[in-house]
Amino acid sequence: MERTEECVDFRLSTAQLAVPLLGGVALATGLLYLALAWTADPMVAAELRACAFAGGAGVIGALVLSPHGAGARLTPEHLVAVSSFGRRRQIRWADVSRIDVRRTAGVRQVSVSLVTGERLVLAAPMSFLDPRFDARVGELTDRWLRHRGLQPVAALEDDVQRDAHQDHQGQ
Repeated sequence: MERTEECVDFRLSTAQLAVPLLGGVALATGLLYLALAWTADPMVAAELRACAFAGGAGVIGALVLSPHGAGARLTPEHLVAVSSFGRRRQIRWADVSRIDVRRTAGVRQVSVSLVTGERLVLAAPMSFLDPRFDARVGELTDRWLRHRGLQPVAALEDDVQRDAHQDHQGQ
């Protein structure tokens, strides 16, 4: 996450990009090996090794060539969503009607609903291999709430705890 005085960037890490690619290459190589094992010409260890090296080279190439900018940028006026292909979309905070966290295949991602009824899922933050996911979502939500003139979530939680503590002391 890159941070300037006014802007915060959320980007996918190299591990978040590489691990799914490596898993896909390993799965594809394994399936190819199994498929060829039942043919008249099964794959030998040297061919399997060559497939694995080619797949590894493909993963490295994909990481080098892929845009590492996928994610989101929070500015005082906008949420800038950047797709995996580098497409940028600037959304005014006033046009955001809701921010949710959605879970797909065990991975949590941020879903942003717009006043037009459109919904988009941000590439980052994403919970896969990101121990700070909840803090990043909190920062995104707090920025949106502050723009709407509402208290950030952390402040609301502090108020609830303080009120509960005062109620407990009053009894």
